[in-house]
Amino acid sequence: MTDELLTALRYKSEGTDIDFKSAQYRFIGGNDEDKAEMLKDILAIANAWRDGTGYILLGFKDQRPHPAAIVGITASIDDAKMQQFVHSKVKPKLTFKYEEHLHEGKTVGVITIPKQKRPFYLSHAYGKLKSNVVYVRRGSSTDEAEPPETAAMMQADAGRKDLRLGLSVLAPNNEKLDTTFALNYLKFPERLPDYESPPSETGHFALSLAISSVWHDNKNFWRQYAEYVRVQAALIEMKFILHNHSDVQLSNAKLEMSAEPLDGQGFQMISGADLPNEPETQWSSLHGIRSLPEILDRQNTQMVVDNSGRSPVCRVRFGSLLPGEEGRSSDTVAIVPLGPGRLRLRLRILGAEIAVPEESEHVLEATGDVRVLDVDGLGEIRGKSLLERYQLTGK
Repeated sequence: MTDELLTALRYKSEGTDIDFKSAQYRFIGGNDEDKAEMLKDILAIANAWRDGTGYILLGFKDQRPHPAAIVGITASIDDAKMQQFVHSKVKPKLTFKYEEHLHEGKTVGVITIPKQKRPFYLSHAYGKLKSNVVYVRRGSSTDEAEPPETAAMMQADAGRKDLRLGLSVLAPNNEKLDTTFALNYLKFPERLPDYESPPSETGHFALSLAISSVWHDNKNFWRQYAEYVRVQAALIEMKFILHNHSDVQLSNAKLEMSAEPLDGQGFQMISGADLPNEPETQWSSLHGIRSLPEILDRQNTQMVVDNSGRSPVCRVRFGSLLPGEEGRSSDTVAIVPLGPGRLRLRLRILGAEIAVPEESEHVLEATGDVRVLDVDGLGEIRGKSLLERYQLTGK
């Protein structure tokens, strides 16, 4: 659940797929009738006639025709306890999830209920709820479904099947990503000198004067080259393929990847498009100006590395995947360790039809030594052949 989606849901009116609640359910310390109210709302959304995911938003006050007001909640509910309670009452097993978020400075709760096989009902009466009765949301109200409507639900959802997904983590050459990497961790003096090109010969003074009006020394060359070499020497680059092996469509599919250093070492996460290129010693007045296609590609990218939080997160959007279809990340993402040690990658697959994200972990081990280089060392690296540079990176 993102702030963008919460904002979008605020602007929707209550209906078969959304229900606003200004206060938290009295789940902790509540009686049977209090808890039955929560059950009824969840059942009604789960049985509703809708095209996509349904939501119950807690801490939002409906004020149609204006967007729902954010009033926030003061009590918290543990998702695991809510899951246990609902599963003990509802038949068949209902897939949903509960989350709490800080949205515009206030805590709100979100119950997400993907579209799935209906009908759902209580096996035993509870509170004011009857057993074996199908509660359904119609518009912004809840009602008991008639037997023909219950039969229609079963017929409409007869072909609905469970999702079966697969995620491949690959190297840029499309081979399976290794788990161990021999790398070099380069460090440089705090201050590297400005770059100055060798003086031109006297006979070429006029030519060099004309060229200098267009081309200039890149004074930051050594600093840029140090960053380029440092990243290349400790680069772990990867891309992703999400496979939909199921017989139903997966909508709004997204992958989130975070990294956790297990040995206390620092690291960077960089998208492939933002990896430093090998710099030039001179550049023209047009240096750094992107073409229109490059600008449009960056605006439409499906992969983003977010470094605004406590730890970086890579988000990949795959859109909708038809049965049997696969989605490929539009770019690579790089992990750049600052020293040897293990890194745990945490991956989460999210989608409109997935109530609880599918999670997996990969542990990578980076070996190698820390090396200190000055400008002379950089010059030696620059003078090496491509093969020697390749060996420097340890790849």
